[in-house]
Amino acid sequence: MPGMNGAAVGGSPLYFIAPDHFTGLGALVALLMTGAWLLGRGWFGHLAVADQLLVVLIAASSAVHAGLAIADGHGGSTRLLFLADAALLAYVARRVARGRSIGRIGAAVLLGSIGAYWASAFSGEPSDQLGSLTKLIEIAALAIALRPAAALRPGALRSFAGNTAIVLLIVGTAASSWVGAFRASAAEPGAVAGHHVHGGAVPPPGTIMPAVPDREATPEEIAAAERLLLDTRIALARYRDPAVAAADGYKVEGLSGIDFHAANPAYEKDGRVLDPARPESLVYAVGPDGRPVLMGALFQMPDFGQPGPMIGGPLTVWHGHEHVCFSLTPLALAGLLSPLGMCPLGSIDLPLTAQMIHIWIVPGAPQPFGDLDDEWKRGYLQAILTRP
Repeated sequence: MPGMNGAAVGGSPLYFIAPDHFTGLGALVALLMTGAWLLGRGWFGHLAVADQLLVVLIAASSAVHAGLAIADGHGGSTRLLFLADAALLAYVARRVARGRSIGRIGAAVLLGSIGAYWASAFSGEPSDQLGSLTKLIEIAALAIALRPAAALRPGALRSFAGNTAIVLLIVGTAASSWVGAFRASAAEPGAVAGHHVHGGAVPPPGTIMPAVPDREATPEEIAAAERLLLDTRIALARYRDPAVAAADGYKVEGLSGIDFHAANPAYEKDGRVLDPARPESLVYAVGPDGRPVLMGALFQMPDFGQPGPMIGGPLTVWHGHEHVCFSLTPLALAGLLSPLGMCPLGSIDLPLTAQMIHIWIVPGAPQPFGDLDDEWKRGYLQAILTRP
């Protein structure tokens, strides 16, 4: 599980704990401290070690749901569901503490709690680290509960089915967390400078957006943004030929795809900010005919935490990235950190990047300083291919 990223203001809730969930975290910590004290005093000495752990896990989930029920930010019906889940889980924990198995009712309660999380995520509710942790706790409780049954009724098929069910629950929890994170970010698209965010407050995983006033750009800001775009188009015209870019130090080897970023290490360290003639990276796309097309440039701040100059106000919003995965051989973007804290094999997690902004120089780009949709890129490449 990735750690809390409280410094990543504007980042995805997937990588930290939502403010209205801290009561649930507090209840979890209190329960674990109380459980450790009770175990130390031998309160559950009559139980096997596995059953002691099972009591703690189920009670921990109950405590989290009880804490969430009293938190601000939840509607009345949601509070009642949290309270009902907390009460049912507490009943199951008490049942195990008395030396009984969780039974079918216990399994149904745990599966119902996991299923409710999936349904909430698929409906577009963004997940956070506390939600993922609580579901993993419940899955661990189910895994422990299945082991005695397998021991009493051994069989390769039964064991395989139980292990498969646990794996599917873990995969389903991770997948639903992804779905919730991305659906929440796409619920109200285009809220900030063409970036797809939920009401300007919930960016997609991997993206950090600064707080931007909800206002129109002033005439002066519009003029400044137009000058920047024009200056960038003029300065980058020479780099339409990748060979010229390579001669100036841009890494164009292996140019492929529709979003190839050719970095210039020398320009990344020259201390210049938003210089149209010296962008830190050029962005190319390879058309259907195999011809590379210069689409724009990426400008990046030299230091972490340093805000980029928004000379165009809300038109020129800089952004950063959090928890992106980079492969080492070759050095390239490999994806985003998963909800369960894993990067693809052979890659490492980069917790935070410096702020950056794209400027797209191709004619007709719907968002010259924002996101450029892949479908739009493909359509543009196809259109210039068919020109006489």
